[in-house]
Amino acid sequence: MKLKLTSTLAVTLLLIIFQSCTTPNPYEEITSPSATTPGTTNNPSASTDDNDDDDDDNNNGSTTPTTPTTPTTPTPTTPTTPTTPTTPTVTPANTPSNTGGISSANGGSKSHNAGQNCMNCHNPGGSGSSKGVWQVAGTVYNQTGTTASPNGTVQFWTGPNGTGTLKYTMKVDAKGNFYTSGSVVLTAGLYPAVTGVTATKYMSSPVTTGSCNSCHTGTTTARVWTN
Repeated sequence: MKLKLTSTLAVTLLLIIFQSCTTPNPYEEITSPSATTPGTTNNPSASTDDNDDDDDDNNNGSTTPTTPTTPTTPTPTTPTTPTTPTTPTVTPANTPSNTGGISSANGGSKSHNAGQNCMNCHNPGGSGSSKGVWQVAGTVYNQTGTTASPNGTVQFWTGPNGTGTLKYTMKVDAKGNFYTSGSVVLTAGLYPAVTGVTATKYMSSPVTTGSCNSCHTGTTTARVWTN
């Protein structure tokens, strides 16, 4: 009876030992199914940085650098050339006066009293009216104002410095005098231009009277002159 009990205990002990050897370790770490993909090894040290490094390694420096864009050279703006003022066309000396009536002419020598106020005599009822009643008259001198300048041209423009419309042309005779009994209207104001052999001189203000020598006496106001 004692032997039978001993045998039973021995068999029971062997069964316990055998069972403990075949049961998994209850304390063994169990990997989360979400952390490991079947067929792959979970590597906690892997990161996206490794992928970046792999990309860099795969390029092996073979990427062609982008050529920098050459800056566009600005095109300088050409300054606008200022418009050259139009030089007025001066009527040649051989162009006849267009005032009509009795008028002076280049080369003529019938006039007298250069420098004096022609209108003192050549006015309606004046001592010179039988020779002509002048609408415009005067004398042209050289630059010094001491010697008469013959055979020039006197013009009257609607604008200063020979601009606008040329209204009248008169010729200067051989004694430097110019005159006309023709119809000349100065009431709106016209700008005289006097042309000599080498130059044209312009009066900066308009005139409304044709008695040129009454103002251009050579004392208070310079003579009408050109070169």
